[in-house]
Amino acid sequence: MTETTGAFFEALGRRGHQPLLEKISGTVRFEVVDGKRVERWLLTVDKGDVAVSRKNVRADCTLRADKAVFERVASGKMNAMAATLRGDIAIDGDSALLVPFQRLLPGPPRRRRRLRATAAGRRA
Repeated sequence: MTETTGAFFEALGRRGHQPLLEKISGTVRFEVVDGKRVERWLLTVDKGDVAVSRKNVRADCTLRADKAVFERVASGKMNAMAATLRGDIAIDGDSALLVPFQRLLPGPPRRRRRLRATAAGRRA
């Protein structure tokens, strides 16, 4: 298991109830590919209650990505939706579940936020 990916899913599993997801119920299986090896996690959301396991079962949506791509998504360095639109992440099943999942991902590093705000201030 990679450090960033494993830490991300461990922290996600400890979150418990997420008010932003109270209207959501479903399962998303994540398949992180590292050469011939595939690591799997199952995210279950039941009206905001979040649980993570390593079960390899059928899910409402399956997300498959190369390890390097998912590491960047899990660390906030890459936007999951943008990666999906570029084809870096493959989706099978109910892709509408990914929109609320995006709320659970970390945002971009603070340094980038400050640089964007500074650049925007110069243009005004």
